[in-house]
Amino acid sequence: MSAFNQPVVLVVDDHTNMLRLMTKVLSADVRVLTAHSGREAIELLSREIVNVVLADLSMPEIDGLEVLRACKRLQPDAGLVLMTAYASVPSAVEALRLGAFEYLTKPFEPEAAREAVLRALGKAHGSAANVGDELLPGMIGVSAKMRDVAKLVRKFAPSQATALLLGETGTGKERIARAMHLLSPRASARFVAVNCAAIPSELLESELFGFVRGAFTGATKDRAGLFEEAADGTLFLDEIGEMPTALQAKLTRVLEERTIRRLGESRERPFEARILAATHRDIETMASAGTFREDLWYRLNVATIRIPPLRERPEDIEVLAAKFLHEFCEKEGNTAPGFTRLALSALNGYAWPGNVRQLRAVIERASLLCAGQRVDIGHLPLQLSEPPPIGSGVDLAALSWNDALNEARASAARYYLEEVLRRHDGNVANAAAHAGVERESYYRLLRRFGARVKDDDGRASIPPSSDSKPPLPDDSD
Repeated sequence: MSAFNQPVVLVVDDHTNMLRLMTKVLSADVRVLTAHSGREAIELLSREIVNVVLADLSMPEIDGLEVLRACKRLQPDAGLVLMTAYASVPSAVEALRLGAFEYLTKPFEPEAAREAVLRALGKAHGSAANVGDELLPGMIGVSAKMRDVAKLVRKFAPSQATALLLGETGTGKERIARAMHLLSPRASARFVAVNCAAIPSELLESELFGFVRGAFTGATKDRAGLFEEAADGTLFLDEIGEMPTALQAKLTRVLEERTIRRLGESRERPFEARILAATHRDIETMASAGTFREDLWYRLNVATIRIPPLRERPEDIEVLAAKFLHEFCEKEGNTAPGFTRLALSALNGYAWPGNVRQLRAVIERASLLCAGQRVDIGHLPLQLSEPPPIGSGVDLAALSWNDALNEARASAARYYLEEVLRRHDGNVANAAAHAGVERESYYRLLRRFGARVKDDDGRASIPPSSDSKPPLPDDSD
C-alpha cells in the first residue's frame, strides 16, 4: 500500500518520548502524524485528512478533550482514542460522549495501544460506509478536481478575506461555505445564510441591514439585520448574482467600510462577520455586460473558488451515491444494499444537470423503491436509462442511408444545442462559449436545427440572449 493510500493516525502528546514510541509502534500499519500540543493538533486537523486521533488527556492550555471536540467538528468520521495517566469517571464519560472508541490508562503496553488504534480505525471506516475520503467537513470525494477545491478551501478558511464560490446549481456551494466556516477561527460563532434570490428585493435590504422603529409602515420596533446577527461568525450571501443593482451599490460600500446602517438610522454600526458569497451565474460576464456592478465584483473576487459540476468529476458519482444510499437506508432503519452493475452504469453515464442535489434526490427515491434489495436500473428514473432521442420518432430504417444519417445528425445536434442552452439558463453567450462557437453562430445553429428550450410552463421557444439581442436570420451554408 502506498503512503498516499495508508490510513492516517494523529498522535497528540506533550511528551516527545510518547510520540516517538507510538510512531514506532504504529508506522508499520498506518501513516503517523504527531503533535506536541493541543493547539498544534487542531491546526493539523484543519488541513490534513486524519482517520484516527490518539490524544493524551492532560496537556497544558488545550487538553485532550478539547482536541476531541475539535476533531468531531472538523473531521466527524475520524476515530477517537484517549490516553491518560489520570483516569477519572467524569473525563471518561465526557470522552465517550464525544465518541471516543477507547480510553487507555497509562502506563499501557504498546501492543495494546496499537490494537486500540486499529479497532478505532476499523470502526471509523465502517461508520463512513467505505464511500471515499472526507475532503472537507461533511464533504467526500475522490476526484482530483474536488481535492483541488478542498486545498483552496483549507488555504482560504483561516483568513478574514471575502470569498466567492462559483458553480452551477446543486454543486454544493452552501456546504462548502459551511466547511470554510468550520475550518476557520470563527467556527464556534454563528453561520448565517441568506438566499438573495428567495427574498423580494424590497425586503432584502431590511433583512440584511436591519431597521429602526418607524423606518417604514409596519416597523414597530428596532430590529438587527443579518450582518449584525452573524456577529463574530460568518454571513453567507447565496445567489448574490440575483441581488438588485441598487442594493449591490450599498453592499460594495459596506464591504469597503466594514460598517452598516440600519434603515431609518443615520449612525454607522461596525460589523465583524466574515462575508462569503456564491452564485451559479457567470458573474464576470454579467459585470462586463453591466448587469452586475464591476466594483462589487472586484471586491468579491479576492478568494474565488470554482466548484466543478458533477459531470466534470465523474469519479465522485459512485462514492456520493454510496454515501447517500447509506444515509437514507440508515435513516429508515435498513441496511445499505449497494448497486447492481447496470444501476452503476446508468449513474455514471448520466450528465447530472442538477448536479449533486439531483443525485441525492435520485438515490433517496431509489432507497425507497429497492425495499432492502440492491438498487437496480428499474429503481432509477427513466431518463437515466434512456439514451437521447435520435430521429425524433422518425423510422430511420425506412430512409435511405444518407437520409437516415442526416436525420440522426440533425436530431443529435438539436438535442445538444437544447441541452447546453438549458444548462446555461438560456444564456446564449455562455452556451456559445461552452460549445466553442460565436454567439451569432449559435443562434444560426438553433434556427437551422429547429432547437427549442422549454420554459417552466412547458412552452418551447428560443430564449433571447443575455442582452436581449434578437436572433439573426438563418443564413445556413
